[in-house]
Amino acid sequence: MNCEQCRELLAGYVEDLLEPQQIEAVELHLRGCAGCRAELEQMMTLHNRLIKSCANLRGRDIETAVMDKIVRQQAFELRKTSENNKSRNFWRLVMKNRIAQLAAAAIILIAAGLSIYYFAGEGAQKCCAWGDIVRPIMDANTAEFDVIAGEEGKTPVIHDMVMGSKMRRTMEGMEGVSIIDLRMMRLLTLDPQKKKATYIDLKGLPQMPNYLDHLKDIIKRLQNSPGFVVEELGRQEIDGQILYGFKAKHPQVSVVIYVDPATALPVRIEQEGEQIKVICKNMRFSVPMDETQFSMEAPEGYKVESQELDLLGSTEKDFIEGLRIQAEVLNDGVFPDDVSIEYVVKSAAALKDKCDKLKMTDDEKMALGMKYQKGLMFIRFFKGEGKWIYAGKGVKLGDANTAIFWYRPAGSSTYHVIYGDLSVADVNDNELPKPAENQ
Repeated sequence: MNCEQCRELLAGYVEDLLEPQQIEAVELHLRGCAGCRAELEQMMTLHNRLIKSCANLRGRDIETAVMDKIVRQQAFELRKTSENNKSRNFWRLVMKNRIAQLAAAAIILIAAGLSIYYFAGEGAQKCCAWGDIVRPIMDANTAEFDVIAGEEGKTPVIHDMVMGSKMRRTMEGMEGVSIIDLRMMRLLTLDPQKKKATYIDLKGLPQMPNYLDHLKDIIKRLQNSPGFVVEELGRQEIDGQILYGFKAKHPQVSVVIYVDPATALPVRIEQEGEQIKVICKNMRFSVPMDETQFSMEAPEGYKVESQELDLLGSTEKDFIEGLRIQAEVLNDGVFPDDVSIEYVVKSAAALKDKCDKLKMTDDEKMALGMKYQKGLMFIRFFKGEGKWIYAGKGVKLGDANTAIFWYRPAGSSTYHVIYGDLSVADVNDNELPKPAENQ
């Protein structure tokens, strides 16, 4: 049995209307197919919610003509949960089950604003339990979602596909695609216009989980912690969609998960980090994916280049060089407004446009970009004591009298202060620039 045949029978499987041999064939296929299992879970969730919500409608007198229309409409809605299902058997199976018909009636009536009987209080009811909403995440082996690093609407959207240790990434406003192999710690960027493939070996980092595994680990640590609490945020409208929110809290970390009330499936996750807020939305779990989309082989006909990037070996000297590049090369002699990761992500498209206008060869641009990225890693994996302070907004490169950045290195009793001419001085706590008092 293939996926199309299986999904054609899923509605009958849910309604217990299949022959024994059909049930056996469906269950055999489901054991080896994560995509169809996800389809079944989605259908079961909707089916159970419909039945639960409509128990009080059993036996109500509903006009036959209206009933038929409602059932046809609801059958179509259920059918959409399996985009590849093209069989009319699906419709006939739904029509055979009286409970499903009543459930269909209730949903359509509510959607039309006819909140009769006990449905008048539906909006105030609980959506689902914490354990139910995290189960699709914990069971998933693939995922697809949009990532926003920073303030929504002001930073480019990153689209990620995750399969095992590999990620496929594209970014709004930027051409090309990146394939990341976290097991090999290797990045492949593909530029279709220039037919160029660049391998970047990521040095200095320990083995890292993909976002899906990272999310699973966070949920496990939260749930196993004595201080774990789940706060229900209720129904909220986000991006024109009504979602139901849960906030999982712990003294050290918190995660907000929003689910679609109709399916109880997670569709949006928000997490506050030390330097940046990360939003993942339009989430889908256990999505069937083509392994070739994650291939680390350069396409035929592409020019291949290789680079190395030591992500954890970034020093103060690298950071200063990154500041120089930003001011001298990319920002007309003025230091940037910010050096946080959120700001860098927000400015990515504009920085790319500036780089494209530079009168440099591709190799020179690549070398410049590697130096810039290495400087960023000083902030991303900051190892100093406490917080760093940046005050370089609007300061011109070469201004020896204005401090633009200061921090206290690990184990040091004094601060390192970087000035507008990129010189560095050791400064005691009581001699720090005034902006430090407001941090």
